Amino acid sequence: MESNKLFDLTNLDEMLGGDRQAMLQMVKIFLQATPESLTELNNCFKKDDLDGVSKLAHKLKSSIDIFAISEIKNDIRRLENLARENVNVEEIPGLMEKVNSVLNEAINQVRLEKEVLQKELLAI
Repeated sequence: MESNKLFDLTNLDEMLGGDRQAMLQMVKIFLQATPESLTELNNCFKKDDLDGVSKLAHKLKSSIDIFAISEIKNDIRRLENLARENVNVEEIPGLMEKVNSVLNEAINQVRLEKEVLQKELLAI
C-alpha cells in the first residue's frame, strides 16, 4: 500500500535555489534533529511537563513548516499554545497522538527521499 507523501520539498528546493547538495544536508539535519525532539516532546508529555511540551512543539514547528508537513501544521501550533497557556489540556493527548503518528511516518518517508537524493548526487 503506497501511502501519500506527507512532506513537500518544493519550498525548500526554491529556498536553496535547487542546490541538491544543500537539500541533502537539510534532509540529514531533519533526520537527526526531528526524532530527537519528538522523543523529548514525548518524555515531557509523559511527565506532565507542559512547559517542556510547549517549547518542544515550538522547536518542531520550524521543521514541520520547512518540510511542509501540512497534515500537522495546525496541530503542532495548537499543541504549543494549549501547553503554554495550560488550557483545554484534555485536547493534548489527541494532538500528541496525531503529531507522533504523522511525524514518524514523515520521518520514514524523508529517509527514503534521502536515499534518492544521495543516488542523484552520485550520478552527477
